[in-house]
Order: sequence, then structure tokens, then C-alpha cells
Amino acid sequence: MTDYLGVIVGVGSVGKRHASVMAKRYPRLLVIDINDSALGWASKELSTDVRCARSLAEVADEVRTNAERVTAVIATWGPQHFEDFSRLVDLGVRRVFCEKPVATSLQDLRAIRTLCSRKKVAFTAGLHLRYRGMADFIKASAVSHLGGAPTSFVVDGGARCMSTTGSHWLDFAADVFNSPPLDVVASLGEAPINPRSPALYYWAGTASWSFSGSRRLTISYDNSSSVHERVRLYAPHGIVEIDPELTIRLLVRNKEELSRDPRVVRVGDVLPEPVAVFRPDMSEVLSQQLDELEGLRPPLYGAGVSLDSAEALVAAFESSRLGRRLTLPATDDLVSQSIEWSIS
Repeated sequence: MTDYLGVIVGVGSVGKRHASVMAKRYPRLLVIDINDSALGWASKELSTDVRCARSLAEVADEVRTNAERVTAVIATWGPQHFEDFSRLVDLGVRRVFCEKPVATSLQDLRAIRTLCSRKKVAFTAGLHLRYRGMADFIKASAVSHLGGAPTSFVVDGGARCMSTTGSHWLDFAADVFNSPPLDVVASLGEAPINPRSPALYYWAGTASWSFSGSRRLTISYDNSSSVHERVRLYAPHGIVEIDPELTIRLLVRNKEELSRDPRVVRVGDVLPEPVAVFRPDMSEVLSQQLDELEGLRPPLYGAGVSLDSAEALVAAFESSRLGRRLTLPATDDLVSQSIEWSIS
């Protein structure tokens, strides 16, 4: 337990998991959701002092009075995130965790970045792969076993959604490559098949982001297929494969083949047996992120990095709409003409 007041906005499927973690951390928890059944769940299931409300306005006085010791979690639908964030900051809250997507337009993302800077808001987002040790393992093991660090990252599969799932791989690529995305080009299309709501589309198609050192992430999803995605990172003499359980396997080419002709244009298959395997700890990481917001540990994933990833994601949709490659960070002209996207 800490002496902070926990506030969670949205207790759907993801929010329930976050609320359960927060109930063990905070002696008092404010739960906001427009759904009465969600509030009933919170009142019955959470093991702390819970006050439920259907809007932030209902608990505004308590939030404002205790703002200096409030830590807030936003777990509503993506199109609602910016409004929730703005209201919390207006009430004086300066520690905010926001589920992905952080916001659904470049204008809103720019506004969040500005507020974080001006109001000194400690901010982080709900992309968990940075906390699994996966990137560190890949970077070290690829150098040891695959002839060098990965140079490209490819994800392809069925109906996984460029925002819902692709956002995780985009942020993970920035971690592996030690670089924010530098540009993006995309061709995307939507389908009303999102299980959360048909108003929040699933987005398929292809998006490709470049990073420093001519490295690249390419994601291609197909809304007509129910096949799980494949995830591969290519290194000089082998590949890194990540399966749906996030187990990592390193596969390398035959060393005798390489010694006979090491030229990169003489390609060959990798051997079937992995030379290294990594199974990440999949326990919850919200506690670590809340520790960061409350100054209990150094920030691993703060406002700057998380907003860079969020902007690169939304810029892919803008690239598709405009039909051209876009540089990152987004220019003022691009931000001013950007639109809202139905993404989750």
C-alpha cells in the first residue's frame, strides 16, 4: 500500500485488470465508468475502499482536493483518452498512466505532449513489452550468435489490427533499434470487426517505419485471415523469431556455408535448432509503471518515448490517407490537418 489516492477511468476488460492491481496498492480507489455493471463489479470485487462514479465530474471535488497525491489510470476506449487526460490534468493530477492508443489524432498527441511539459505531468502508456527483458536479450544475443544486431523487423499475419496489436511491435522496434521512428509510409484499410465495438475498426494493410542506421519495421495484416501473425527480426547471419507466447528463438545459418562464401548476396536457410531461447516473465507490469510515476524507481518508459511511439502509429494512418511518406516527428502542417481515427 502507498498513501496515494488511486483513480481509474474505465473498467472494461483491460481496466478490470488494472483496477485489481490498484486495489492492492491504494487504500482508497475512485472508479469511474459509465457502465453500471462495471461499477457493480468494482464495488463487489475490489479489496480496498472504493468509491464509484459514472463520470469524473461526480468526483471532481475529491480529485481536485487530493490532486497532489493522486495517481490516475485511463483505460477507456482510445477516442476518449484525450478528453479523460485533459480533465484529469485540469483537476491538478500530475501522474497519469494511459492505455494505448494514447490518443487518436496527431493534434491530440501534440496537446498531450505540451501539457506534460508545461504542467510537469509524469506520464506513461500501456505498452508492456519494454518491461519483459526481450529487447535486451535480442540485442545481446544477436551480436553473440547471429553476426550482429538486427537490421530489419517484419510482422505479418491475419486480423490483428495495425493499432491494437501493431502498436506493441512498433514500440518494441524502437526499443530494439534504440531509435525513435524517423518516417513512415502506409496503405491501410478498415473493417468493422473489432470485438470491442464495430465503431472501432480493425485496420489491415501494410505500414513501414524507418529507424536510424537504415533499419526498418514492416507490418502487414490481413482482415480476411484468422491466422496468427509471424514475427521475425533479421540479423546478418540469422533470424530472431518471436512466437505468439512471446518466446524468442534465435536461428542461425550453417557456419560451414558461411565460411565457404560469406557474401551477403549468397543467401541460405537457417538451421532448424535454435542457438538461444528466451521466455519472458509475463507477470503484470502496471505496478512497475506506477512506481515510476510515483518516483519509486527511475522512469524506463516516460512521456517522451511513449508519445514518440504513439505519434508514429497515428502518422501511419495519416500516411495512408495522404498517400505519401511522412517524416517524424510530425510537422506542424501535418498536425494541423490531421484527423481523428477510429482505433483501439
